[in-house]
Amino acid sequence: MYIGEFSTLTGTTPKTIRFYESIGLLPVPERKGKYRIYDQTYVETVKQIKRSQDLGFKLSELKALMKGVNIKYGLPANIIIQAIQSKRKELNAEIERIKKTDEQLTDLLNEIKKSSCHIDSVL
Repeated sequence: MYIGEFSTLTGTTPKTIRFYESIGLLPVPERKGKYRIYDQTYVETVKQIKRSQDLGFKLSELKALMKGVNIKYGLPANIIIQAIQSKRKELNAEIERIKKTDEQLTDLLNEIKKSSCHIDSVL
């Protein structure tokens, strides 16, 4: 299929497809004359890339994961699983950091409410 049909099937634009190719997220496709030819395999790969982005992955992270990996037939499941586990670990650490900050803010609020500088009209 040509890039127009391919971009429609993946919900992207031809510009996005060419960009993914330029940074190595997609292998360089076969050509028929001056036209790029894609097969169904790449549709799933682009959908995986887009979904990964929606879930917080940066394109640079995805590219690093794919370094040295044969992506001719899409992203290998073991790479995807490893990336998901790594991202979840990062998110859980961030959640813990946010919880700790929230606890500290609550403590500060309580200290201020108990202090002599408490102004009822502000709080």
